[in-house]
Amino acid sequence: MTSQLNNVIQKAYKVFVPRGADITIFSKTAEDTKRLLEEKAKKAGIDVEIRFGGSYSKNTWVKGESDIDIFAIFGSEKDTKLLKNMMIPGFIGARGSREYFKGRINGITVEVVPLVRFDSVKNVKNSIDLSVLHEKYVREKLNENLRKDIIILKRFCKSNGCYGSETYKHGFSGYALELLVIEYGGILPLLKAVDYWQDGMVIDIEGHYKNADNALESMPKQEAPMLLIDPTNPKRNICGSLNSENLSKFVFACKRFVISPSFSMFQEHDIGKEIRRLSKFRGSKLFTYDTKIIEPRDTFLSKYNKALDRLINELKSNDIEIYNYDVDYREDVARLFLEIKSTPSTSTKQVPGPKVWIKSKNLKEFLKAHDRVYLKGDCLYYDKKYGTKNFNIAIKTSIIKYMSYKAVLKI
Repeated sequence: MTSQLNNVIQKAYKVFVPRGADITIFSKTAEDTKRLLEEKAKKAGIDVEIRFGGSYSKNTWVKGESDIDIFAIFGSEKDTKLLKNMMIPGFIGARGSREYFKGRINGITVEVVPLVRFDSVKNVKNSIDLSVLHEKYVREKLNENLRKDIIILKRFCKSNGCYGSETYKHGFSGYALELLVIEYGGILPLLKAVDYWQDGMVIDIEGHYKNADNALESMPKQEAPMLLIDPTNPKRNICGSLNSENLSKFVFACKRFVISPSFSMFQEHDIGKEIRRLSKFRGSKLFTYDTKIIEPRDTFLSKYNKALDRLINELKSNDIEIYNYDVDYREDVARLFLEIKSTPSTSTKQVPGPKVWIKSKNLKEFLKAHDRVYLKGDCLYYDKKYGTKNFNIAIKTSIIKYMSYKAVLKI
């Protein structure tokens, strides 16, 4: 089995690890963009340090898929607002913890992110500023084998739907995956180690704390299902935005891969094609809806997910049983796939009320408010008509009500 695992991993190296012309084009774009920003900053009289960040600076980027991150490091929070005065034409503003800018050069997405220089971690008010420490830490720990393993682990997580720490994704960040490979000494040991993980896993690479309990007590209270302590800042959980669903996806994918190694687990999947296939097999009713994505993308898609939660809650409140749902986040649209298992077969729903033991004066008010009250066990119920006789139309109407881009923007 180990031989088969190694064969699949070797194939992933060949497909996803950049080499030759890939590196040349990517590097030229990065260097040209950095030089252009430096020239614009100098012309505008702005005191700023321009340097590479993210996966490009650590050489852990995935062939044909990654962006180029460039850090613009300023002396103060106030000065970060000067970034727009030195920006490249065609780049547009987006909102994270600060306004940053993104554009495309030579077909490659470039993001220019403002940071604030600091002399002590204790003085850092915005966690994005710690990125320079993350970059330094990873580069010092890497060797060629770990670098390649990080690249294919990122591809593995993307293929299995658990990559991306954006607020609308709640998956693993690139830095988190880099740390996991460093901690376990490679992708293969990591994949095997996951078999022993438990909910509430604590990983402390640099041993900042005596034990897991001490770490949990010392960290700020959080609901993340996993604690991966930042080796450069022991008060920060690198997996703070990770949710249980994406951690579960990761664990399931790792175990499946070890049980039955397949290169397909590194390949990009057509979400729509897979859901349509499953819907046909299950005999479920499938609804799809495209929502136009409005910049800034991250902010819009965070609102989109809140709108999606409201839609799901409304459908459930009308006893519409949902088999599954997923979203394909594309460049310009978010495509919702909503798989319905069943809709009510009756014209009314049972609504539970109070126990029969309530005082008569309260019972009187309940009887006055509702017709045809009846008893089941020791609980009072009444019947409430559904707002529709055609649930297919009702579902479509609800989708538009919550998921049109105009509806999302109102949140």
